[in-house]
Amino acid sequence: MLAQIISRELERRHLASDIVLSERKPMVGQLILKAIDPARSLLTQQDIKNIPVKSLPNQIESGNLETIYRLYGLSLTRSEERLDFWLSTLSKGAGAIDLSDIEELQVRDQGTPWVSDLPALKDLWRKQLENQAINLLLADRSETEMVKALVRRYKSQKNRIEQTRPDDIFSGVINAYASAYDPHTSYLPPADSETFNINMSLSLQGIGAVLQSEDEFTKIVNLIPGGPADMDGRLKPADRILGVAQGLKPFEDVVGWRLDEVVQLIRGPKGSQVRLEVQAGDDAPHREIVLIRDRVQLEEQSAKSYTVEVGENRKKIGVIIIPTFYSDFTAKQAGDPNYRSTTRDVKKLLEELQQQNVDGVIVDLRNNGGGSLQEAYELFGLFIPRGPVVQIQSAGGRTDVRGDRDPGVFWEGPMAVLVNRLSASASEIFAGAVQDYGRGLVIGSQTFGKGTVQALLPVNKGQLKLTIAKFYRISGQSTQHQGVIPDIQFPSAFDPNEIGESALDTALPWDQIRSLRYRPIDSPQTRTSQLIDRHQARIAADPNFKALIKRTEQALELRGEKGTSLNLEIRIKERETNKQTLLDIENTRRLDLGLPAIEGMSELETEGKDFDPTDDASLMESARILLDEIQINPRLAGL
Repeated sequence: MLAQIISRELERRHLASDIVLSERKPMVGQLILKAIDPARSLLTQQDIKNIPVKSLPNQIESGNLETIYRLYGLSLTRSEERLDFWLSTLSKGAGAIDLSDIEELQVRDQGTPWVSDLPALKDLWRKQLENQAINLLLADRSETEMVKALVRRYKSQKNRIEQTRPDDIFSGVINAYASAYDPHTSYLPPADSETFNINMSLSLQGIGAVLQSEDEFTKIVNLIPGGPADMDGRLKPADRILGVAQGLKPFEDVVGWRLDEVVQLIRGPKGSQVRLEVQAGDDAPHREIVLIRDRVQLEEQSAKSYTVEVGENRKKIGVIIIPTFYSDFTAKQAGDPNYRSTTRDVKKLLEELQQQNVDGVIVDLRNNGGGSLQEAYELFGLFIPRGPVVQIQSAGGRTDVRGDRDPGVFWEGPMAVLVNRLSASASEIFAGAVQDYGRGLVIGSQTFGKGTVQALLPVNKGQLKLTIAKFYRISGQSTQHQGVIPDIQFPSAFDPNEIGESALDTALPWDQIRSLRYRPIDSPQTRTSQLIDRHQARIAADPNFKALIKRTEQALELRGEKGTSLNLEIRIKERETNKQTLLDIENTRRLDLGLPAIEGMSELETEGKDFDPTDDASLMESARILLDEIQINPRLAGL
């Protein structure tokens, strides 16, 4: 009955239900298979032949879940068989795992063919075991420690399989079905408020991070500004959490755990210590990060400013960092005249920067995942006379326009906006408006591309989170999927195939609607080619930027590899080569800057962030580009 209710509500209320029903219904069967066996390492070609994949969506809509439950049951059985296979091998000792042969484990995803039969499946399981053994040995575990760690991991995973509830299977099935509409549409089962909050935001209250499950791993998506992890500075997006420990207690291996179970381990009382064992990728070293749980304070999330000097004449550029778009709604509703908000705080910062006679302002929205939409368009109002800023179109085509009604302009001088792949939602509205009005330059890398709005709909058991509207720029372009393309682009440290809306299989497409009537303030894009020429000439001689480009190229190259060697000696050599490459890049940078060389990258690791803007290659180059814009278009300085 619940399956029928959810399918009907999606058809009636989802923003893009017409598109989904006509174009995406054939995808549902494959999405269910992906939910059941994401790495295609449990089912075989023979199993798939016996499954009426094309009829699965119709079965869900009619409330007939027998076939799907049977399929889930098969995957659970195979999961136990694989764990038993691994445990049986490990019972013979480390010598039973051959790490000297020349073989590779290929990346397995939705483009990978299913293996033919059970013997082929067991051969794949053997390779997976060898890869996991190598990963632990590369983390400086002895053979004995490696065997013990894997045995603990697999026994733990087996216990979790045995605890699977019918509700767990239903949630997996119906969310695979709902994800055909878009990746932000999902079913939230009945739960207490704590679990509900985890499901809603995937936010770890305690360390301040947003997580998601990826195959058997729990992966960092981004860090909440002002949270313990963000303030510490060592945890990065795309890092995997391999183990969690409370205080000085031993680590619990969490590979293969459910997301909510990992969250429960990390959550805890304010002031308590949690230790994370993390890894950037398969062959990256394991790192231990110690964090003290705390609540994210509004003060730590608030906008901040500083100045940098660039150019031969040491022109002063003000920088305003906005980690999130925030507003203290409680204080505002209570009538507190001093309530905090992004717009109010930035006003004060702009006043301070004007007193320092800055020549231009950079609004730094890197890693800003959004927040209050109202703050985004009111903030933009500080930089323009009145006018529209964003369009919101709901199902049925109704469009709501939001914008700035105050004719006053708080900063008339030159400005730029700095963005990256983690700039999302409200950040994209602000950056897009700057670009559409020609109010300044947008610099950095392509933004995240989340241009949709979700709402909660109660169903008879739980809630349905579904997409009900879409953001559009005043030019009519959507920020969905494509995000905002900067006027001048920098290399991105984030692989768009891993991070961003376009990395999600069923993301709604980019589109556009009618443009609004508005008056552009300037057209800096007409000067972009000149700015890019100066930019390219400058970064060719900038040690920091050259190092940034080389590190980015190496990271993308490693992530793009489709196969992993199962030979321990080869993997050790590959790891050492990668470490040496990073060391060479860093020492070349240091040599060019007149700094002493280092013997290992560990010499650069710190317990926290020691912020020095001159070390931020992207920021400093953005300041130089803004100075170029002032020089090319002198009237900007007198606005």
